[in-house]
Amino acid sequence: MDNRLESKIKETLENVKPWQRVPTSLEGVFLIKAPTRGDQESIMVEINPLDEFGRPIKRRGIFIQQKIQLERFLDVMEKPRLMEFLETLDSMAGSDQGKDKVGTLEI
Repeated sequence: MDNRLESKIKETLENVKPWQRVPTSLEGVFLIKAPTRGDQESIMVEINPLDEFGRPIKRRGIFIQQKIQLERFLDVMEKPRLMEFLETLDSMAGSDQGKDKVGTLEI
């Protein structure tokens, strides 16, 4: 563990309100201080890529508290069928198909 990084994080969180988004030097990665639970602080990372103007592309990104959560998200995102699925959705943009019945979609 990098003690300097840990010290920087603790120092930063002392001056931040709960749910405040703190930019990091990693573009699209933010530090979030969640409300305290009992005597333990909750710290999260928000992953929210930036647009061409330097603004997050979504109102809220993906919130991660542990390394294993990121690993599992990456496992899902690396599936080739996901990209094919999203390309199909892009080509269907504006379509009203499937609004009446919602079930599990076999991909």
